Amino acid sequence: MTQMTHSTNSTPSEHEPIVLVRRSEAAGKWRPLICVEFKGAPCLYLTAEDWVQCGLQMGMPIPDELYAELAQRSEVARALRDALRLLEIRPRFERELSQALLRKGWAQESIDGALHRLREKGLLDDERLVRDRVDAWAGTRSRREIRAKLRSRGAPAELVNQFVAACVDTEQEREAAVKFAEKYFRRAAGRTSDVDERRAVAHLVRKGFSLSVARQAVQEAARRYGEQGRNEWA
Repeated sequence: MTQMTHSTNSTPSEHEPIVLVRRSEAAGKWRPLICVEFKGAPCLYLTAEDWVQCGLQMGMPIPDELYAELAQRSEVARALRDALRLLEIRPRFERELSQALLRKGWAQESIDGALHRLREKGLLDDERLVRDRVDAWAGTRSRREIRAKLRSRGAPAELVNQFVAACVDTEQEREAAVKFAEKYFRRAAGRTSDVDERRAVAHLVRKGFSLSVARQAVQEAARRYGEQGRNEWA
């Protein structure tokens, strides 16, 4: 299958000198990039940083080597613009963002450049994102489910294992299991027979809890549920 890439459809003329003639704010899909127009070559879309770093000025002649560099920067800038749009929706891991950009048709070289810029700006940090997710889910999910969810989104395995081990202790997992069991009993409208308890244990195992933790949690949830019922009728 041929890799689709975004690029300009023409190249600078071999005979006509290239001159930078105009800079304007990009309109339409490439906003908020800068549209840089040339005499003798197709226009390019760049960031303000590209403009400053390359020392661009109105009316300056552009050597072929510089135009080639600007064309590469334009590909990165446009991939970066798409990456920022994706990050506005929700935080993403590097691998997750890279795969999303690949699906949009960007070449891997342009994606790598965009991810590098995001890391420089502190907008892409797998370690911080893993830590935040684990902190948010501790006490509400099993350690196995936390690992599975993060790995399915592209989080690095070593970071996932590190923060799950450091941030989710046995007591937090046990309490999460009890909460799941209590929720199961509420949905079952108080039917806490042996059959319901076996089903509750199976439900917790599917959620990633070990069999022993699931059994203990169901017993504790059934006890709490029973005490709640007695108090209501007292």
